Parts: sequence; structure tokens; C-alpha cells
Amino acid sequence: MELNIGSNIIRNTSGVLSVEEKEQISLEIGERDDQLLLTMDIYDSKGNHIAKLRRNAWVFNDKDRFEVTTIPASLKLIDKESGDIVVEANVVEKDRIQILQGRFYTHGGHLLEITPQFWRIAGGITMSGNVIDSCGGAVAIR
Repeated sequence: MELNIGSNIIRNTSGVLSVEEKEQISLEIGERDDQLLLTMDIYDSKGNHIAKLRRNAWVFNDKDRFEVTTIPASLKLIDKESGDIVVEANVVEKDRIQILQGRFYTHGGHLLEITPQFWRIAGGITMSGNVIDSCGGAVAIR
């Protein structure tokens, strides 16, 4: 699978984004209905685990703070408290998913931002316009 994160292209991925040595996001396309499926652990700025989404269904969602909307080829996860888009993604082709934008915290409390132009973590490391081969594994940011 290919993931396009901001302006970065990551080829041959498992669809998993691992941040600070912990799987945080998994994107997949449902086999029966081609539905875009998101599994994600959501943390606050202090690193507290406040929600978990598994294949578009809530495992838990502290204070019903987050909302996910889906149509088969796209999804949007919103923080109702701040109005921020946590993750917005769509299916471009059968094995290609694009994360259009995102703004969420890692388990270490670091902000990760995705815009159409870049992908940034903790206001420092910024990736833009890269093409990377993930050799079939997770995309990892440490």
C-alpha cells in the first residue's frame, strides 16, 4: 500500500504509522465494501490516552469528545471540543491512501501536524516532498 502524508509519498507500507515507537494509526481498505477504515489511539497534550477508534468504531471516547464521519472512500475524525480535524483521509486508488490533514498528539504529548504541504512533529522535524520505500513495514517516526 502507498500512503501519501502531506506532500510525502511512502510506498510499500503496511498502512501503519508508528510514532515514538508505538503504533498510533492504521489505515486499511475494507475487503467487502472498500470502506476506508481507521484504527487510532488518541492522546491529549499531556500524553493521556483519551480515545481509541478501531476500524471506525469507538472502543472508548472520553466524554464523547471526538466524532468520526465516513463514506466508503473517505473519513474525517474531528475533535468536537476544539473543532480541529484530527485526521482526514481518502482513498485515491485501490492501494493508495492520502492523509489530507491532521493534528493530534503522540503518547509522549508531542503535537503531530499534517497539511497538504508538510508533515511535522513537535514543531521541529518537518518532512516535505519526500518519496520513501517502507519495505512492507510501518511508517515510523521516532
